Amino acid sequence: MVLLSWGRPPLRDVCHLPGEKICPQVRRGARSHEVPGVSELLLGRTTPSPETYTPSVLHPIPRKRSPLVPYGHDFWRCYELSWINSSGKPEVAICEVVYPVESTCIVESKSLKLYLNSFSQSRFASFKEVEETVFHDLRTILDPEWIEVTIIPQERFPCLRWQETPDGICIDRIDVSIDTFQPDPGLLLTEISPVQETLYSDLLRTLCPITAQPDWASVIISYAGPQIIHASLLRYLCSFRHHSGFSEECCEQIFTDIHHRCAPDRLEVRCCYTRRGGVDITPLRSSAPVPRDSICSPRLIRQ
Repeated sequence: MVLLSWGRPPLRDVCHLPGEKICPQVRRGARSHEVPGVSELLLGRTTPSPETYTPSVLHPIPRKRSPLVPYGHDFWRCYELSWINSSGKPEVAICEVVYPVESTCIVESKSLKLYLNSFSQSRFASFKEVEETVFHDLRTILDPEWIEVTIIPQERFPCLRWQETPDGICIDRIDVSIDTFQPDPGLLLTEISPVQETLYSDLLRTLCPITAQPDWASVIISYAGPQIIHASLLRYLCSFRHHSGFSEECCEQIFTDIHHRCAPDRLEVRCCYTRRGGVDITPLRSSAPVPRDSICSPRLIRQ
């Protein structure tokens, strides 16, 4: 595992990032969410898996910059990884990847799946060689300040036991009426009394902006400050039901809306998306730095 040092200013509001680097393979002057050659994206297309190691299949997408710049990272867990060892025997492993919110790009999920599948008929001398190869290829397309890649061998699979429910209070059983299915931060309401609590919901549904297929997630919100009225938070999260956005962007929008509407002293939002194509993603956004040595992602039962 390779770590690169990095630093950043406090949480702030910005209109743009002066001197912002442009994602590799993206033309200069493109808007942050303007993906060149959208028709070239692999999502939504019938695409055969490469037969041998093919890093060129990886497709970066420029990271959409939020007006509010939080701390955080994106945590990927990839379950379909296999290769041939030097004796010709197949190996199997799980790959975990984490990189910070400051990365110039995010990776398109289907391209990541196909990239890892391309290892299946290629020979690698060791687990370490696989880990270093994935690290190099993802660092090249994402342009992150740091990135961690961990290859988990078969004998360590039992360590990845799932967590049945997130920590905190579930708000899903609250009886509410809902008639808004596009994000509406105006639904968020607070009370004067300050609290410190963790709330969660399994009801988040968003749509992939390329395929319009649903993405499902559990949202874990930890905060300190004026108490968020639980019913209003549930209505707000359910309002994402017809919203199109990449998982990372949806998590960041939830963080930004709560930050602006509820003015918490401390806020952390984690969106645990369920597995698609053998890959799950858990973006986390926080008002405070998250030390790299404490980064972990609970594997929920739906993942």
